[in-house]
Amino acid sequence: MRIVFAGAGHWHLPLYREPLRGIAGTRVVGVTDHDPAVARRIAAAEDCAHDSDLDSLCDRVRPDLVFVLGRHAGMARDAGVAIGRGIPLVVEKPCGMSAAEVAALAARAAAAGVFAAVPLVFRQTGFMAELGPIAAAEGVRYAGFRFFAGLPDRYRRNGCDWMLERRFAGGGVLTNLGVHFLDLLLTLLPAGASVAAASLARLGDSGDVEDYADLTLAAPGAVGRVETGYLYPAPTGRFDMHFSVRTARHYLLAQGPGRIELCDLAGNCTVRAASTTNMEAYPGFVADVLRRLREGAPPCAGLEAMARVMRLVEAAHACAGRAGTADHRQESVQ
Repeated sequence: MRIVFAGAGHWHLPLYREPLRGIAGTRVVGVTDHDPAVARRIAAAEDCAHDSDLDSLCDRVRPDLVFVLGRHAGMARDAGVAIGRGIPLVVEKPCGMSAAEVAALAARAAAAGVFAAVPLVFRQTGFMAELGPIAAAEGVRYAGFRFFAGLPDRYRRNGCDWMLERRFAGGGVLTNLGVHFLDLLLTLLPAGASVAAASLARLGDSGDVEDYADLTLAAPGAVGRVETGYLYPAPTGRFDMHFSVRTARHYLLAQGPGRIELCDLAGNCTVRAASTTNMEAYPGFVADVLRRLREGAPPCAGLEAMARVMRLVEAAHACAGRAGTADHRQESVQ
């Protein structure tokens, strides 16, 4: 399988590239990036072709699968190139700058019959494997997800300063991390879940995007909560996290990686080993994409799911007053 990475300077590249190294029959044949120097550097390491334009690269290397990474502002363009050529693709979230842009991509892919996967990888964690059957049988009354990742400066260190610029990223921590949990809430809560309250803030040096987001979704008989931030002083892959879900007869809790608690209403609790973070889910996601392509199966999550999530992101920004995102940094007084 001949694979191309578009926007290969994205900090998530290793999450896809490393699992592929262990899968026989796959080969990276080309990379692109908006920065030609980055494309040349990665191409030299991969011993593959490079270009600044995906359309031109596809003419040269004829890929079987395209991973669309890169700046959010360029994702829809590159995804459109792959869809137009009938090439299966994986599109990093958020897949575009607006719900309308992502929905248009979804419609194009569906009309063309093109496989288009989105790495909403929390769906494929051990936490959701445990929760899914219980939630389906009992319904969800409350689901809350707190997920604080590393400080914004990690994007600068990785050469992805654009993540802190609204014109390239579209939004901040809600668009980058919060979308995972909005996706989970859309699968867990009753139909009709909508944004009831939202607060966005810049608490540190995060450019002109929010580094903290807190929102509540309401649905008939149920409430969902998402709180995300670039607040935890830790390297990439370590998080301050707390997930809790109440169903009719159970309470599930995850307060860190690799471990969940399952309690019944009498207070009887069992502790189980299970994956809980996104980082450990990517190898399984990559293998799952290749398996589904071989079998002609649809992706676990596609562009339609991402479009639904982006509608909630836009509703949250509207609720919070996007133009007036609160800036709570304290200025020094002379």
